[in-house]
Amino acid sequence: MIGRWVTQAANTTIATLYAGELRRLLAIRDLRHAQQDLLHEIVSRNAGSEFGRHHRFGVMRSLADFREAVPLSTWDDYDPAIRRIAAGEPGVLTCERVRLFEPSSGSAAPSKLVPYTSGLRQQFQRGVKSWFSDLFQTYPGLARGRSYWSITPVGPHPETGGIDSVVPIGFEEDADYLGPVAKRLLGSVLAVSSEVASLTDIDEFFDATCQQLLAARDLSLVSIWNPTLFTIILDRMRSRADVLLGHLTPRRRRELAGPLADGDFAAVWPQLQVISCWADASAAAPARELAARFPDVVIQPKGLLATEGFVSVPLEAAGGAVLSARSHFFEFLVLDPTDPSAEPTEIVTADELEPDRRYAVVLTTAGGLYRYRLGDVVEVTGYHGALPVLRYVGRLDRVSDLVGEKLNEAFVAQILEELDLNAVVLVARSDHYEAHGVSAEQAGSIEARLRRNYHYDYARRLGQLGPLVARPNHPFDDWSRLEHRSRGSRLGDVKPTVLVMRSIGPGASGSVAAPTATLLPGDN
Repeated sequence: MIGRWVTQAANTTIATLYAGELRRLLAIRDLRHAQQDLLHEIVSRNAGSEFGRHHRFGVMRSLADFREAVPLSTWDDYDPAIRRIAAGEPGVLTCERVRLFEPSSGSAAPSKLVPYTSGLRQQFQRGVKSWFSDLFQTYPGLARGRSYWSITPVGPHPETGGIDSVVPIGFEEDADYLGPVAKRLLGSVLAVSSEVASLTDIDEFFDATCQQLLAARDLSLVSIWNPTLFTIILDRMRSRADVLLGHLTPRRRRELAGPLADGDFAAVWPQLQVISCWADASAAAPARELAARFPDVVIQPKGLLATEGFVSVPLEAAGGAVLSARSHFFEFLVLDPTDPSAEPTEIVTADELEPDRRYAVVLTTAGGLYRYRLGDVVEVTGYHGALPVLRYVGRLDRVSDLVGEKLNEAFVAQILEELDLNAVVLVARSDHYEAHGVSAEQAGSIEARLRRNYHYDYARRLGQLGPLVARPNHPFDDWSRLEHRSRGSRLGDVKPTVLVMRSIGPGASGSVAAPTATLLPGDN
């Protein structure tokens, strides 16, 4: 009884503390004004940094001034500055001290080291707090149970491109984004302790996770990134039930014996109400598989949250994820609906977004990224008040280029959506592509649409690329483990994809880098 009271009190306290941030987000009526105020705040606070001085932040008076002075940028533009920050140099990109670097795997490069300042953490917290408050207001029963938050083992070390850093690298867990007070409160309601993340043996990690989850009869919320991770956990619970049940109390063993044998996970966790996970783009199929196992549980799609920035917040009343307009200053590159691989030439602000159009996200953050091309593509599905509702589509900068064909993930995702094909992945080989999870007939339909891409069609006509090969298996689990081992990413954080450029086993891959600009003197 005392345990249940403590759980409900902790959850209610967190939701109450966060309610003000949700109110401030929903109170936005003039999106242009709100965004320009945020841009002014970022620029003025960093006018004294080397970046700010070089780009004349101190005399900027308008968005036009900002755009004229600061070019669009990609990650390569920041590499020299990141190396200087890692060596201990202050005031390079921001006036604030860089507290740590958070690794983020690029599409075809070593891990990016994203600088985190107190200001950037506050910007992330604005998004997290809005989501958490809305979730617990919509589903008050969540407060009566414990939560499973994404806790996964990190690989042996992230590849950092040879950067030696005196700045700490990496948050230990998702709760570190929330700050010390909320982290302590959350720690009292976690179904799986954060200590499991320190288990480097993958089997020990999964067994410990399964044991603690099975013991948590009052589990009410699951918050993960990749839905496949939870599916793996559920399958392991059944396959290793004899071993796992031996670590539980006799009463809990009796409760679980039948449900585990039958795969009835609703009976394992009768209070489970919400599973929050990726459910858009290439994560749609594994999310639907998860939903089939929990027919009475809400599967809430995550908003778009990248290591570099917090883009969108899931709100139940919006029917999707709204722009996290209080987190960063956003711009959007307008994509050509007839040719998503074409380089965008028009850029708009958040208040200029149009329903049913697709855009590539550009961020300016308190962490020192200015007009940064995030590479993520979103589609505007509508509006919730003044806030656009965004659906994640795929990656613009995830480009496979074996012989000049330049296939990007957004284009491939569009084709699979047209054909209503789920759980399909295209894998680049040395001289052709494979479509995993399809029949030969379906591969033919995909191939016909791929040839709408001029460069792909040209390579096929020249014989530089062979025809698309059908493979019945789905390689995501193997690919995600490969990413985890080779890049030091957390296993559950690997994003599902429809386009794998680094082949599993023999093969080759490539990518196209966007044009870069010199951001600081001496960086070229």
